[in-house]
Amino acid sequence: MADLTIRGLPDELHALLRQRAEANHRSVNRETIALIERAMKGEATAKPRMSAEQVMALAEDFARLPVLDERPISALLPYDENGLPI
Repeated sequence: MADLTIRGLPDELHALLRQRAEANHRSVNRETIALIERAMKGEATAKPRMSAEQVMALAEDFARLPVLDERPISALLPYDENGLPI
């Protein structure tokens, strides 16, 4: 098995790669291999739909919305004795 070294990787790209690896429960190395495999098979997209900054801005917008219903989630989605939604 061969080794690959990437020099000059921008900090922002490394941070995104690390976040993606954590989200997929992989190491950065394993995530990089998975992404290269997808790209080589033609499954990769040209660019992400939203940047991390766009996602954070959207989350901040949602957080500023007023709470219109103070009921707990359990009151909104009742469950039966088997834990299934009613």
